[in-house]
Amino acid sequence: MRQRRWATAPTRPRYSQLPASSAEQLTPLNRYFPSVIILASFLSGWLLGRHESTRNTAVKLTLQSSNHVKNIGNAMISKMSASSSTFEEQCETSDGNGNVAFCSVAELFGKLVKERIRLGQQMTTMSEYGTYYNQIFSDMNTKAFSFPAVVKGKIKQSIQRQKKQNHLFLSSIRSMKRLTRRIMIKHLEAAMRKENSPPPVFTWMTAGDSSAAGHGNLYSQSYTAVLQRTVQAHFKAVGIQFEAKNYGMGNYNSAPELALCMNEIFGDDIDVLMWDFASLQPSSEPVRKSVLWAHRAGIHPTRPILFSYDSFGERFLKLQEFDGIGSVMMDADALQSIRQGIPDSNSVAEPMHDLPEAIRYYRCGQSIEGGVACDDSMRNFVCYADENIADDVALDLNLCRMKKFDTKPCIDARFQVSWHPGVKDQKLKGHLLGHFLITVLDDAIIELEQLKALRGYDPGTLLKHLIQLEDKDRRSFQRKFLGKDYWNIKGMDWKVLLRGESICHTALLPSKSRLQGLTTESDLVGDEFGNFDTGFNQFLMKAPEGVLPLAYDMNDRQHCQLLEVNHKDFFLVREQDGWVSTLVPNDRELEVYKRSTPPEGIIMVCLKLCPLNKCPDAYVSIDEISRNTRLFINVDGKPVTDVRKVDNCNILVGDHGIRWGRKDQFQLDFHINGPGNLYVLKVSSIIVF
Repeated sequence: MRQRRWATAPTRPRYSQLPASSAEQLTPLNRYFPSVIILASFLSGWLLGRHESTRNTAVKLTLQSSNHVKNIGNAMISKMSASSSTFEEQCETSDGNGNVAFCSVAELFGKLVKERIRLGQQMTTMSEYGTYYNQIFSDMNTKAFSFPAVVKGKIKQSIQRQKKQNHLFLSSIRSMKRLTRRIMIKHLEAAMRKENSPPPVFTWMTAGDSSAAGHGNLYSQSYTAVLQRTVQAHFKAVGIQFEAKNYGMGNYNSAPELALCMNEIFGDDIDVLMWDFASLQPSSEPVRKSVLWAHRAGIHPTRPILFSYDSFGERFLKLQEFDGIGSVMMDADALQSIRQGIPDSNSVAEPMHDLPEAIRYYRCGQSIEGGVACDDSMRNFVCYADENIADDVALDLNLCRMKKFDTKPCIDARFQVSWHPGVKDQKLKGHLLGHFLITVLDDAIIELEQLKALRGYDPGTLLKHLIQLEDKDRRSFQRKFLGKDYWNIKGMDWKVLLRGESICHTALLPSKSRLQGLTTESDLVGDEFGNFDTGFNQFLMKAPEGVLPLAYDMNDRQHCQLLEVNHKDFFLVREQDGWVSTLVPNDRELEVYKRSTPPEGIIMVCLKLCPLNKCPDAYVSIDEISRNTRLFINVDGKPVTDVRKVDNCNILVGDHGIRWGRKDQFQLDFHINGPGNLYVLKVSSIIVF
């Protein structure tokens, strides 16, 4: 059974039930009163004079006033105070853009508090969350519940007890250390960068299904885009450029194709990789694909922190068994509890006047944006509450459905269905993720100050130490293998599939290989919104003259360019084109995705996914290879005689098994033999191990 996105969960006290007098407690000033004390005390110490005792008092008051730094010992405070250059010499800018190189914790917190106050003022307006802001974005909803690394026995029970309190974010202590370490490294790189050089980039990458992609909404309304806008100023305050990229793909699971093409699709510089496939990876298969996902992330050049949006269960627990990889979960059940705590617009006398815009007509009765849990698997178990109900009864329920999407100026947006979250739910999820990262950023600055107290103030020395810890994690990951029993393929060593080097020749969008022109060896380099090689319109394409063409289906595109950017493009084999060939990997791919080990000579072909796995009759199945009647494939002139299926992908088999020679490149030839011009084969990716 698949996960229900709107499944019933224990509800917290509803924010609509707060007493009227509590409104005074929900102002930005009260929310950030300790932080205001920090900033005020720092500024007072700075402005009152440069006398050593005044400066020491300011530092101590700053540290003692912050909840985030309550665990920093007096020794560290004394060490900070002992240097007369704490504020002056170690907080100079490296350029004229206000990017601070290497500041004291007090100076950095001054900058972060300024951004927090600005964010709080924005979020407490009636155009956002108003007086409900503090309750929605409470500590329980923006800080991780951290547990010891090994999840078994009493520790697992401890997590389950904490879940009853509906903590939104769950992570092991080690994983949180790895996440804060990643931020510390970026800050130190900023401190050491040369003048006029670009700041280091912290990259968040969202991988997921159509809900993660934001289908039904504008691309700029997806939770990934909201996350970007929420945190970018905070990261900039400490010298880091934050980039959040949404590479969600409708109808796709996380494995095998996306996992095996991780570098080529998501790029080779990722700090956080978000897994958001729960609605398409049913609970009946909770671990198998996540195991492959984790292994491939572990051999990724930057070994990203694995974030997930999921319900607590076997998938998350299995990730805790991987050594050297950080993992954090945003609990879907806890988020549902937050949703159900939003004021019921049907119970508010004047919602347009009394409810702020971000939660107005978000919950109507038990429905969220008009959606309720149902038993319809075709709708991902989310149906509209007003369906099959009399019009007079459905009117109130329909208000949240009517206000669910807002895609102006795009008037013809598709995919606005019951199971796709609307603009308010995307906004809520993005803001919650953003506030969590802001909290982690605070923790990273405190941990860096603790590290300074132990190892000195030289950024180069500190950076070297943190990179050594990263290398230690990498070695820990390499020493331990997990989950080999989940992927058994005849003739293929499971280590090759889980951790073997591979190069993926992919047609999918968005992907690094497509946008940078690697797939087609094009000089056109663009971004998610254009200027890259789009390939050919399959309906207007001429004969490809023996070359396997990259093509797209115009029906897969929407007219308004402000909508989604993910498309299931493909390499097209048509019956009328005769034999077509391609070299995989091509020269550009081989240059960019360099191997460090000899190739295995195993080739996997992944076919374009069809909606609901129901392809038109004209689509040729790759299974027909074995019948030797309609589809023919050669590898370096040798015939493919069979395939071994791996979900939507297929390992090519020849007379000598699945290995085609230990070489870097292979020529693949395709041909469809038929009575007319009817049949086609659509290939999304070709992977060479």
